[in-house]
Amino acid sequence: MMFRGVMLAAGAVALSFATAAKADDLWRSQLEVGSFDVFHKADSEAFDLQLRPGWRLWDFGVFAGGMVTTKGALMGYGGITFDLHLTDHILILPDAAVGYYSRGSDKILSFKSTAEFRTGIGAAYEFDNGWRLGADIHHISNAGLDKKNPGVEIAALTLAIPLFGNEEPVAEAPAAAVAPTAPTPAAAAPLNYLVFFDFNKSDLTSDAQKIIHDAADNAAKSSPTKLTVTGHTDTVGSDAYNLRLSKRRAVSVQKELVRDGVPAGEIAIFAKGKHELLVPTADGVKEPQNRRVQIVFE
Repeated sequence: MMFRGVMLAAGAVALSFATAAKADDLWRSQLEVGSFDVFHKADSEAFDLQLRPGWRLWDFGVFAGGMVTTKGALMGYGGITFDLHLTDHILILPDAAVGYYSRGSDKILSFKSTAEFRTGIGAAYEFDNGWRLGADIHHISNAGLDKKNPGVEIAALTLAIPLFGNEEPVAEAPAAAVAPTAPTPAAAAPLNYLVFFDFNKSDLTSDAQKIIHDAADNAAKSSPTKLTVTGHTDTVGSDAYNLRLSKRRAVSVQKELVRDGVPAGEIAIFAKGKHELLVPTADGVKEPQNRRVQIVFE
């Protein structure tokens, strides 16, 4: 009964998440190969296969997976993960899931059938094509739902392979996003702003934060009907990677605008990748003026 209640609650959370979240990342299949009960006997191997949809809500995602060990243990589970970008290539990936474990001839985790909780953390390197290579460690435990609760740890290598999903396709930004600012009286607020980024980065510098703060202040004074936020990159790297990088830059600016008081519903995000360059260059050129986000008032 306890297990059934936990699974129903987890299902409700997942349904609520899927309803509110947006598909703004790649769908991936993740393979994990590691040592089962690594801190004790470690005499069996574990193999996990997971589906990680592209739905994201504040960088949280959902996933579902299954595990089998070389001694016949099975576990099916589902839960929530979080993508923490240390850089635009390196990620920390904590996750938590709940599921059901059948021991086969492997380690006994409980006397009765109970929910088993799978929590852990990993690190991965994301390549330009969206593949991720990394390692993680997980703890499986029934959290005291049964009198027997030895728990088990699994250390594994991970490989995440893009399947399909939103490559953050190039959206058609309004003409105002690329047109010169219309003549205005000297005292009028600027109609657009450029926010620049360091090479291969999506985090905001102090200068960028000041520009965004000015844009938010002027938005409060002039009350535009909409703000378009369009991310761009230079020409180093693949189209797919730069499309995702330009989206992350636009999202960084959007979040800062919201923190500065601009309603999220008034902000439209676009990602251009390495197209529509401010300074035309050949492919593979690190041009600082092209690493930008443009904020336009409408």
